[in-house]
Amino acid sequence: FLENGVKLEPKWIMPAMSIGQVAEIGTMAILGVVLKRLGWKKTMILGILGHAARFAVYAFFPQYPGFIIFVQILHGICYAFFFATVYIFVDEFFPKDARSSAQGLFNFLILGAGPFVAGIIWPQLEGKFKNGDVIDYQTLFLIPTGMAVVAAVLLMALFNPPLQAEAKVEGVPAPAH
Repeated sequence: FLENGVKLEPKWIMPAMSIGQVAEIGTMAILGVVLKRLGWKKTMILGILGHAARFAVYAFFPQYPGFIIFVQILHGICYAFFFATVYIFVDEFFPKDARSSAQGLFNFLILGAGPFVAGIIWPQLEGKFKNGDVIDYQTLFLIPTGMAVVAAVLLMALFNPPLQAEAKVEGVPAPAH
């Protein structure tokens, strides 16, 4: 996408993608404060909505390489506010004898099954939205945008962290929701 859709020179693709990794470090540094102020649910929803925002920018603004590169910062929010928060939540709320199983299941879903299924579906979708050598990236990226919005709505509606357990962030109880 960065090379064919945004027309970014190949030599700039890896540095552009690295922006997200650097942002991840900064976002992880503030995660404790965010969890303390917003709680588990809102923090996770922000992480998921970060994906929706990033994919929406890919869909609607591929003609602005600077904006596409800048939006890589959202990767840090997506990772820390959702994935890292889930790991912390599991560690805080699950019984000791179930933690490793829960972490293993989460890892399997996001690092195993998810990429495997995406690796099958994405090329098929890309082929469906391809006309000759031109790919309709707008329609293509609106699919994960919509999926992320639906996931955020489901999380908002169905995820209710236990009230009796308290997660401690920097020695201070964080709000459960």
